[in-house]
Amino acid sequence: MSETEPVKFPCRAVGDPAEAKLVGLHAQRQDQRWMQRIKVVGGVLSAGQWRALGDAARLLTPSAPLHLTTRQDIEFHDLPTALVPFMQTSLAEAGLTAVGAGGDTPRNVTVCPCSGMARDSVDLVPLACEIRRTFAEIKGIFSLPRKFKVSLSCGPACGEPYDNDVALVATRRRGRWGFAVIAGGSLGSKPATGIVVRDWLAARHALPFVVACVEVFAAHGDREHRNRARLRHVRERVGDEAFRVLVGEAFERVLTERDWPDVTLSSAVETFPAAMRLTFPNGDVTAQAAEALGDLAEREDLRVRITNHHEVAVFGPADEVLQDAVGASDVLARAAERQAHVVACPGTRWCKRALADTNGLADGIRRRLGADSSPATTICISGCPNGCAHSRVARVGLVGGVSGRGDERHEVYDLFVGGAMGRGPDLSSPVALGIPADVAAERVVRALRELDAGPAGASGGG
Repeated sequence: MSETEPVKFPCRAVGDPAEAKLVGLHAQRQDQRWMQRIKVVGGVLSAGQWRALGDAARLLTPSAPLHLTTRQDIEFHDLPTALVPFMQTSLAEAGLTAVGAGGDTPRNVTVCPCSGMARDSVDLVPLACEIRRTFAEIKGIFSLPRKFKVSLSCGPACGEPYDNDVALVATRRRGRWGFAVIAGGSLGSKPATGIVVRDWLAARHALPFVVACVEVFAAHGDREHRNRARLRHVRERVGDEAFRVLVGEAFERVLTERDWPDVTLSSAVETFPAAMRLTFPNGDVTAQAAEALGDLAEREDLRVRITNHHEVAVFGPADEVLQDAVGASDVLARAAERQAHVVACPGTRWCKRALADTNGLADGIRRRLGADSSPATTICISGCPNGCAHSRVARVGLVGGVSGRGDERHEVYDLFVGGAMGRGPDLSSPVALGIPADVAAERVVRALRELDAGPAGASGGG
């Protein structure tokens, strides 16, 4: 199987859960319905690809919108089993891939959306594409101990490096661009953020270093216990300093095994100083919105990138240009309106593992906070302890669960505050556990007030 080749049909994927995940297919809680995820490297799609996604949603999944993920991917939901071959064929024809969008393999390589937009930043999307191509050449890349996540960030670390197995943060030293390297982080039910393993790595060594991390993972990851099988579990098992040595030795070995492509970084020449964030509540992007985004992506004076937070960032030469371009589409103009920034996983709307109705709670929080609320704080809501919405690194995060038995079972949420959103090592801390769903929105509003009041006000519990 290769990322660069379309999936061949008839395909056995829908009958084999492991194979299904490797081609981005996940069974929904609804019988005979599938979620199809595709990888969007760096969150960048061409105009034609946006339009192809809109066409596929309209024709193959008309009952559900496209869904933005927290890893710059796009998902289709409510895909009937009979239409799976048509979906994956249409994606391949548009130059998109679902291979590696799930399963025990490298996931989408993410890039902070602002990379290459400002004059003092570098465009990291080409490197992300090169990492993806390099991964495809590694033997056994589709049978790692678990998933493997890579993130690239410009200087402010807005690519959330501390959440990833390995992350490169662009930094400049004595006039040269290189990277700080953070590795060994992952979220899930028992999250832990990564550590700095190198404070400086030359740009030309980026590819072999990432491959070295993969090789360490393949060799030392726990293949017997999936709940302890990420790269960060290797780090925790051997200790941080031994982990740095292990990765460093692998890097020195990998560096001499082949001639590596020359990776150079340079500051942006063509810049796009104005930015606008289009927020899509619950990650829902209609076919009409996808086509309108395609119109923006077609313009030479604009750049369009998916973020990690149910947003699409649009960059241009001036605020007035962005306002006119976005305002030409009613559906995009609504997404540009000021609103509370709430990121929620699909929850019980689609996911088989979800325990709580995250989207209902997210809608309730938006109503309470209103259009005048500051979008600066991201509220993250996960429907189960797996934490797919990144709740445990959020400034305000909720994790759904259930309480009681039988007919007395009801949804509850644990509330966490104070995380660094993956830009730093801080996890959020629990402040209230087992909050009933019907009062969770009001409890979030209270937590925001406490945070705004400062450290003294942010210490309250349940």
